[in-house]
Amino acid sequence: MKGKLLFLVCFLLIFKVFTENQQVITPPAGPFVKKGADVFITAEFLWWKAIQERLNYATTGISVTPGTAVTSSGKIHTVGYPWKPGFRVGVGFYPCHDGWDLYARYTWLQSSSTDRAKSAGGGIVPISLTFNNLTTTQISAITAARSHWDLMFNVLDLELGRNFFLSRFLATRLFFGLRGSWIYQDWNTRYIANSVTLGNLGPLPGTGTTNQDHDSWGIGIRMGANATWTFYKGWSIVSDIAFAGLWNDYDVNRRDRLQIDGSPATTTVNISNDPNSIIANIEMMLGLKGEWWFQKERYHFSMQAGWESQIWIHYGRFISFWGQNNGDLTFNGLTAKLRFDF
Repeated sequence: MKGKLLFLVCFLLIFKVFTENQQVITPPAGPFVKKGADVFITAEFLWWKAIQERLNYATTGISVTPGTAVTSSGKIHTVGYPWKPGFRVGVGFYPCHDGWDLYARYTWLQSSSTDRAKSAGGGIVPISLTFNNLTTTQISAITAARSHWDLMFNVLDLELGRNFFLSRFLATRLFFGLRGSWIYQDWNTRYIANSVTLGNLGPLPGTGTTNQDHDSWGIGIRMGANATWTFYKGWSIVSDIAFAGLWNDYDVNRRDRLQIDGSPATTTVNISNDPNSIIANIEMMLGLKGEWWFQKERYHFSMQAGWESQIWIHYGRFISFWGQNNGDLTFNGLTAKLRFDF
């Protein structure tokens, strides 16, 4: 009995020593300033290309008249995606708790684009403009089409994170928090045709339009990591990766109209769709950073530039009569960042 008790005491002592030696706290990496308010602000310039997939509005290169042959190659026409400027601003502070920081940032980007298609022989085929063979309204012999797209992108992130050293030159900041989004899109297309039929009227020259408003807001959980590898006197290679899952509430409306020249327009489609869905986000960035301390380390300043990509998987919910239209919403481009600690 005494032997068993002695063995138990020795085991507990060895376990205590072992666990105490294993409780190595990773040193916080900051950056910190001396005798400051432990507050930092960030400002970022974005030069991004925003892409909403599956905004196809017309096809060419298809024989639309029986007995005729296609004389030139065609293509599927979609709106273009230009490079546009945006910004991101943030503020954070260190609450004096083992190097943890609380950080909030807001991202804004606006984009728009217009694309045109022409076919002198009326060989443009509209994509999902009408219910073919189901109504007495028809449009054909389309000679020109114009499609316009607008995007307004707003995202607010709130993070709780800790930056700590993994080695002498490598630091990693792990974070988790919340993400909120408000994203608005408008997609409007107009067709000019030689043949429009409205019930007993036509076929006569006229126009057809389709207008879609695609609005959504979402909220969800976001987490990720930032890595900094210092290779020479304050110069570092940096990388970011983050994942988020947002509960999204959509408000999508579609209205189609046909008009014969000289006559009032007729609404052929007026429908809405208000689904709820979980949307996954993936963010990635790779860049270069330089940082400096001033006034006896009372202030810290850093500059950073890199390439960033974001993917909002299956975000699009535009109404289509030809199957699902759940295209990804993606962003990629240059991100330039300034940070000031005081």
